[in-house]
Amino acid sequence: MVAKSFQDMEQVTEPYAASGKMYVKVKHPNTGNIRQVRWYTDAEYSKYYPEVKIIQPKKSQKDVLGFTNGYITIFKGNTYTHLDWFKQSIARYARHWGWYIISTAEVPADLPEGIEPIRLNWEDVSDDGITVKDEDKVKAFVETLIFESGTSEYVGAIGQRLELNLTVISAIELDGSYGRSTMHIMEDDDGNIFVWSTSAKTLAAGSTFHCKGTVKDHRVYKNNKQTVLTRCSSLD
Repeated sequence: MVAKSFQDMEQVTEPYAASGKMYVKVKHPNTGNIRQVRWYTDAEYSKYYPEVKIIQPKKSQKDVLGFTNGYITIFKGNTYTHLDWFKQSIARYARHWGWYIISTAEVPADLPEGIEPIRLNWEDVSDDGITVKDEDKVKAFVETLIFESGTSEYVGAIGQRLELNLTVISAIELDGSYGRSTMHIMEDDDGNIFVWSTSAKTLAAGSTFHCKGTVKDHRVYKNNKQTVLTRCSSLD
């Protein structure tokens, strides 16, 4: 193999040895002059003309997540009941916003009944235009898009002891590091939502609970304000 500057010239001889090295004669395309030039083995050529590796720039988080055109498509509705459809589709899944389709792909026309596509813009999930916000902040914003705003309001101040009459909406059994417990979702007569987890008892859905409890936290879940209780004791 000849040097790069001679590779476009016509070789007019086979490689030959001279003074312990290999040569070949080439013909200049314009002048027609014949010139003797070195003929390199593959090893010699790699030594004198090492391959220049082009390092591709790393993709930004925006592109990796699919916001290439400035948005992704997320979905409103019960996606869990259509899990098989989403798994077989072009959709991806992320903890921050659930199932979604990147902006460079077309949303399928055969969306399951009850599923509505929603646009999620990059500027809504990134403060600096480079990275995604904290997961909890993103989830809180996404919930405002895919869940209707509830009428529940926070009750009491954190640390305040309250006397309450509550109706149990649901009782969800949980397995944790300290054994099994039950998370109770309850509401008062004004429709305000309360959450109380305990391993001491499980209240039946639909039952009423007259109690005293301490406000542990205020939080938003599925675009609904919730008052989290602790140290609840029955007054019945």
